Amino acid sequence: MEQALVKRIHWTPQLVNKFWDGVAQTELDNLSFGKVAGPKFIELISDFLAPGGRHLDFGAGSGHVLQLLLDRGLNAAGFDPSPDRQATLIEKIGAHQNFLGIKGLDCNEQFDVVLLMEVVEHVLDEDFHKVLEKVAKFVKPGGYLIASTPNNENLESSSVYCPVSDMFFHPWQHVRSFTPDQLSDCFKNIGFSASFVALTDFSSDAELVEGYKRTVATASLKEYSLTQLSKVIEVGVQKKYQLRLKELDSIDAILQRGATHGLWRKIKFGFYLLMKHRTLITKLHSLVHDMSYHFDEVTDYTQEQLSQTMALALNGVDYSTHETGGIDLRLGRETTIVYVGKKQ
Repeated sequence: MEQALVKRIHWTPQLVNKFWDGVAQTELDNLSFGKVAGPKFIELISDFLAPGGRHLDFGAGSGHVLQLLLDRGLNAAGFDPSPDRQATLIEKIGAHQNFLGIKGLDCNEQFDVVLLMEVVEHVLDEDFHKVLEKVAKFVKPGGYLIASTPNNENLESSSVYCPVSDMFFHPWQHVRSFTPDQLSDCFKNIGFSASFVALTDFSSDAELVEGYKRTVATASLKEYSLTQLSKVIEVGVQKKYQLRLKELDSIDAILQRGATHGLWRKIKFGFYLLMKHRTLITKLHSLVHDMSYHFDEVTDYTQEQLSQTMALALNGVDYSTHETGGIDLRLGRETTIVYVGKKQ
């Protein structure tokens, strides 16, 4: 008897929908990225969300991420090609006051932020460019595209074999893999400039978010410290300097009036005033030195803290061509690319 050859599954849009509709009916849905890592992911990219603006979860699936956005008080809509999941989304969150509805391919609305979480690795070859173009159209000029996908995944070693059908396929229906550079270039080609690119292992998401919070706190500390230092210098100049200068003015006035005294008293008094001048000038010099020292102290401290943490804001640097391919937030066995791009 001739042994059957193992075949690769050929994914079609209908088969993809059937696959995810089936997953949604099992406990596998609780292992989805949105369910497991969604809360920490939203926390990580929270600075790029738009309170009061409009958000779209492209590829909303079972609505885990969409629910998180709505629970944060954000106005959000969902996009999913499966009619069954569309119905489930409406039933699940349709009554939420911030829910903007389910959007289809015929929708021409634009949004401040579009989330593309764990989607691009599922898009079939024949639909890839069309889907990316639709995603780009959903983002208004100046808005953000926030995406995630597994980092440089080996699709072969991640696949499984079904002995019933003799089919070889990826258990989560992944059909493509990206590196940070490849993902950034992909979005650059449709009009986005990378604002933030990072690698992270969400299995250690608690430490990741704490590290991110420390980064933001350090940046805030620098701004606060410099502001406070500026106020101290201003007070020092306005109060201490002016006080010392007033004393010098009073001494000069006394010197002028001292012309009526006898020669010896004038010499003695003049020497006293000269020493007084010297003391005041020394105090002024000391005050300047102290303020300079405190400025250097604060600057050195904040620079040291910032050098030990990841700078979240990339100040417009396009990481699509950056040698490192992104910031390593936390590298583990399975890493995820986190990308934020601004539409030009």
